[in-house]
Amino acid sequence: MSKPGSAWVAALCGILLVLFSNGAARAERKVALVVGNSQYKNPALTLSNPKNDAEDVAAALRSLDFEVVSAQDASKRDFDLAMMKFARLASGADAVLLYYAGHALQYQGRNYLMPVDSEVEDDISLRYQMVLLDDVLAAAERATGVKIVILDACRNNPIADNINRKLAGLSRGVPTTRGLARIDKALGMVVAYSTAADDVAADGSGRNSPFTSALLRRLREPGLEIGAMFRRIAADVNEKTQGRQRPETYVSLIGEYYLNQTDRPVWDQIKDTADASAFRSFIQRFPSSPRASDAQYRLTMLERAEAARIAEQSKVEQARAEELRLREEARIKEAAAAKLAAERDRVEREAAAMQARAEAARKAEEERIRIAAAEQAKAAEQARLAEQARLAEQARIKAAQIEEARIKEAQQKLAAAERERAEAAAAVARARQAEEDRAKLAAAEQAKAEQTRLAEIARQEQQAAEENRLEDQRIKLAGLSVAPLAAEHDRNARPSPEQSCKEEAEKLAKLRISPSRDDVVRFEKALTCEKLRPQLARLIESIQAEITGPIATPGVVITTPGIASATPGIADPVKPVAPQPQVAIQTPADTPVSKPQINPSIPAPVVVAPPARPQTKAASAAERRRAVNADCSAIVERAQLGELSDDDREILKSCRGSMRP
Repeated sequence: MSKPGSAWVAALCGILLVLFSNGAARAERKVALVVGNSQYKNPALTLSNPKNDAEDVAAALRSLDFEVVSAQDASKRDFDLAMMKFARLASGADAVLLYYAGHALQYQGRNYLMPVDSEVEDDISLRYQMVLLDDVLAAAERATGVKIVILDACRNNPIADNINRKLAGLSRGVPTTRGLARIDKALGMVVAYSTAADDVAADGSGRNSPFTSALLRRLREPGLEIGAMFRRIAADVNEKTQGRQRPETYVSLIGEYYLNQTDRPVWDQIKDTADASAFRSFIQRFPSSPRASDAQYRLTMLERAEAARIAEQSKVEQARAEELRLREEARIKEAAAAKLAAERDRVEREAAAMQARAEAARKAEEERIRIAAAEQAKAAEQARLAEQARLAEQARIKAAQIEEARIKEAQQKLAAAERERAEAAAAVARARQAEEDRAKLAAAEQAKAEQTRLAEIARQEQQAAEENRLEDQRIKLAGLSVAPLAAEHDRNARPSPEQSCKEEAEKLAKLRISPSRDDVVRFEKALTCEKLRPQLARLIESIQAEITGPIATPGVVITTPGIASATPGIADPVKPVAPQPQVAIQTPADTPVSKPQINPSIPAPVVVAPPARPQTKAASAAERRRAVNADCSAIVERAQLGELSDDDREILKSCRGSMRP
């Protein structure tokens, strides 16, 4: 956009703003009557905040250019004088405002404001001791503009309650409604109640009541339309009182009205300026102002004009830069031509000088070659001597490398023998573990078969009542008199499987720190948490790997490969090899344990499992009875300790018929 175009836009904006603001140029005349009664003649009616409320509201209205007629703790006469003064000032005013804080009551649908010296005894005294709100509204009607009534006067009034009770006793038609009655709305009037009609408002615990606190805060907010202002006040009071007090507002206005117009002087100062920052600051300070949209429009137009000016200036600067660039290119070309001519002269001079230097260099080179030949002969002799020294050093290094390789090979052989010995020890441990597992599995299967047989025998023998009596006596003699309830209680008192696993895991951690073979064996027998068995197995293998020589395991034969028997094809058993000197494992964690010295010349032992002994097809009756009695005695002991499982309970039933003393 060109400069003339932006100037026309700015001028048009100024004309529009002048037209829009012409209607508001005339100053308004605003009058307010503010009354706050706290110190009543009757001590029961004393309130804390109305006087403070009236003083603060009067100060706020004066800051908004209101002529304020103020009265605090007003008697009936003071109230009448203030109303008379207010009525005179209200004549022809553009806006009038009534604010009352204190006690008030309604009777037969009419509202009465209470002076501090009123003594109301019945309905007759209301007319002469109280101030009728309709009289105040009649004074406000003398104004030609907006009429605003704000009543923060719905507080609890014991006098009003007494009058209502008396009047209710005289006539059934007398209402006993709390709070104030609604005012008939007239055109151009705004009525704001501190709480809903027929309800009471809180006096508050601070300097001001909840309603007046919200009113003062919103009066300081410029450019806020009066309907929106009272809606925000109602929301503030409702939030502060947690819904116990709900202000109501009745608005009967054709247009919009603004109590706080402090934005207008600021607008009058900046409306004709072309400073975009002034309009931007106005929008930030008065976002609710009706002039904020005009300020935003002016700001937009100025920013567009500024952008157009910057673009035009950029084009001019680009053209100037292009002209300078062309001039610079021409200057550079001229300088290049002059430089080329000077370079040609310099090359010719340097060529002549170079020819002279070449002749001198040729002579110098001949002298240098002669000197170099002599130095080369000397260097050849030195190189021959250095080569002899290098070959001698290489021979020495090679001999050292051969010796180092021999030592390394010996160390590797020793390490291989050590690994083979460790692997043999691990094989012994695994063979013993496998044999123990097979033995445990066979014992478990045999015990299960024996339990099944005993259960069948018990079922058959229980059919005889007399034999059951004798069996019960034998069970009592054997310690089977444990009450089922006590056993069940003991069983419930046992720790949970998760707790048992946690405790056994802590014991296993302590064994890792200070391992003892006997402690590990006892821990393995008492272990109940199956999740810890793999870890325990690895701990046992590590302990066995540190012990030199074969571990004495029942039923395991140690043989050494490479030693033949006297009889062809039959391997002779080898006597146990005496273990190497070693230190006991039961040492504290911080004491170093000396490992046994391994002799690589002794072959590693081989574990040969003995053939399984064939099981007898049947045992004698006495042996079976002893086995049954032993099993039942073990179950009885677990019952006394509260450690019975479901399988133990089934076996315990069969023990009643099979156990013998």
